[in-house]
Amino acid sequence: MDVSSDTEKESLGVSPAVLAKRYLVKPNPWCSKLDLEFDVYCDAANPKLISYKSITKAASEIKSVIAKTPLRKSKCCVQFNMELHYKFELFHQTGRLLNYFHRALAYYGKRLGIPVTVVLPVHTMPDITKKCEDFGAQVILRGNDFGEAKRQAFQIISNGKNCSYINGYDHPNVITGAGTIGLEILEQLPGTQVILVPVGGGGLIAGIATAVKQLRPEILIYGIQSDKCGSFYKAMENNRPINTSVNHGLAESLAIPLVGYNAFHSAHHLVDKMVLVNDDSLTRAILHLAEEEKVITEGAGAISVAALLAAPNILPELQNKTVVCVITGGNINHIILTRCLDRAKAIEGRLIKITIKLATEDSKGHAKILRIIASMSCNILQSYRESGWLIEDRFYTTYLILICETRGIQHACSVKRVLNTLFPDLCQFEEEPFNPVEACCCFPKRFP
Repeated sequence: MDVSSDTEKESLGVSPAVLAKRYLVKPNPWCSKLDLEFDVYCDAANPKLISYKSITKAASEIKSVIAKTPLRKSKCCVQFNMELHYKFELFHQTGRLLNYFHRALAYYGKRLGIPVTVVLPVHTMPDITKKCEDFGAQVILRGNDFGEAKRQAFQIISNGKNCSYINGYDHPNVITGAGTIGLEILEQLPGTQVILVPVGGGGLIAGIATAVKQLRPEILIYGIQSDKCGSFYKAMENNRPINTSVNHGLAESLAIPLVGYNAFHSAHHLVDKMVLVNDDSLTRAILHLAEEEKVITEGAGAISVAALLAAPNILPELQNKTVVCVITGGNINHIILTRCLDRAKAIEGRLIKITIKLATEDSKGHAKILRIIASMSCNILQSYRESGWLIEDRFYTTYLILICETRGIQHACSVKRVLNTLFPDLCQFEEEPFNPVEACCCFPKRFP
């Protein structure tokens, strides 16, 4: 019997679940996809403006728990031609203030009995992860930079881990807490005219600028950032936060590819200038603070001083001013520290490498060269011989390689002139220390 198409019904053999999925559970095209990375406290569509009132409130709440950090006058004011002071934010229990927020979170989580999970990039130094674990935190290494690590943190939460995400540079409470440093600076040095602030995600400069500009709008606020990831610099250029490529360097903790929405919203109209510095400038700053101020800092912590080392060229307006550099951290691996100090000395011509070609049987020539160098008050740190067997027709040639420490570029040039005169065409010098030393490859830009 023929059955009209009007009377056809769905087979009773189809399960109710399939029918429900087919007819009832239909995706609505107008319904937006769930954003697993949405942070209610750091919303791009609704950034929060940090207020001066919230900063003063935070200062009163933390004064019994967190001691004020020292502000000290530099021993090198004459060298920099300014009244220079350092605000040392590296004497906290966790070793630093800026962008190693995970350490502080782990430390206070342990004190309060709150479990903490820290998600860090895979290339994070072992001593950093160990410190977090010592404070009782679970450490997970994911992603190549802080941006990727942040996405992995949200993924972990979406997979059912019962916890809340706290942004270490853009949470309103974090920025507010950073603003108390600005209050301390004005209290400790009322005559401040310029403040140089390290910049990563922007939380520190947003807090300090909000507090300082409210009380003293004439004070200049300069942000100093690494050229390996100039995210805040790019945000200022484009008048909005934009994703920026990250290249690994000495200021790893400042390598934030996308600045905080709250931080940028609060700071962009208060920052007077942004300056980018390179890693060579950071090594010189680390060396300067170690030798002159007897303070060991990491690259991110010394970044404001790196800008000052080029001040006569890129920041001439700072001459004869009262300047405060915020020094934010002293967590540096001992291997990296040694390399930084040697690299800085090489840049300044205080560490030179000399390769001298000698006849294999010429033992007297070796001794003569060492005596000449010693007579010029040059400290020989390393001396070793290298045979020329790798290259054809050099079986009777030996290369004497010396690593020498000098008093500076002029002393190094004197050593080079003497050796080239006494041993013409036999001495080869690493050329970099003898090139004109650029103050810095900084890219300053003033923003209205």
